[in-house]
Amino acid sequence: MEMNMIQPVVLDRYEDFEHYARKAAIVTYRPDYYRGPFLDDKKRLRRVTFTAVGVSIRGVSLNFSYTLSYEDLFDPRLSWDVQADVIEDKISAIIESLRSECGLVRGGIASTASLGETLMVRP
Repeated sequence: MEMNMIQPVVLDRYEDFEHYARKAAIVTYRPDYYRGPFLDDKKRLRRVTFTAVGVSIRGVSLNFSYTLSYEDLFDPRLSWDVQADVIEDKISAIIESLRSECGLVRGGIASTASLGETLMVRP
């Protein structure tokens, strides 16, 4: 049986994502790191994409996505080293907060059907 999925609704505000995450069957997160020129460089978070999977809205199961990036938390008053550590701490705190409130797992979901294809097969 082939499973058709609607592409995630991309949200602009983290507060909106939190609302849907609390109603989700599961929440996934996928971190993305800066790539340094040296193998021993410390991995620093660049962005994290969160997806609230299986949120039932009017009988339809939807997914909601939010990407929290370095630029969203950037403070020009701080140096790069301090800034990178502060931002990593903030993102880590958000991950832990979601872990305590929702079923949070590291990973993502894959979709092969387009939105049009999915809507055509919906009864």
